[in-house]
Amino acid sequence: MREGGRLTTYIRMNKLLNKRTTSPPSLASRQATDHSLPLVHMLFSLFTWGVVVLALAAGVLLLTRDVFLTVLSHAPVSAAPLLLIGAAYLGFQVLLRPKPLDLFKALIVSSAFILWGVDQLLPGGWVATTLGDVVITLYVLDLGWMMIDRLKQRNSIDKEC
Repeated sequence: MREGGRLTTYIRMNKLLNKRTTSPPSLASRQATDHSLPLVHMLFSLFTWGVVVLALAAGVLLLTRDVFLTVLSHAPVSAAPLLLIGAAYLGFQVLLRPKPLDLFKALIVSSAFILWGVDQLLPGGWVATTLGDVVITLYVLDLGWMMIDRLKQRNSIDKEC
């Protein structure tokens, strides 16, 4: 029985390895075949890199502000990394040129970060609370959607084997 189990596992793995995937073309292959607007691509690439670096620096500033730089107001310092990484993710989508559904999913995450950053800048009250609830809902929607997609992929692989 143990040998049969190994053979079954081998057959399942072999089927998975031999299965043709229909994954979208990689960014590199699209870049190699797309000759339109290389300057725009370079600008968005530089924008994305720059804003990601700024977002990381803002995150470091946020952590150090709590200990060393207490003279800085907390709201803009906590909003900066959120706003910057949300904007960088939008620029990143221009580079990736995803399918419409994938772009929609990316916009959910990007808007959640940007709205969270805006929420950090608002004074406490009804608007800030409602905006915070919108952000929570966007994150729950994104994570739930991702998990459902992964479960569907897993179920389809299990059915094929």
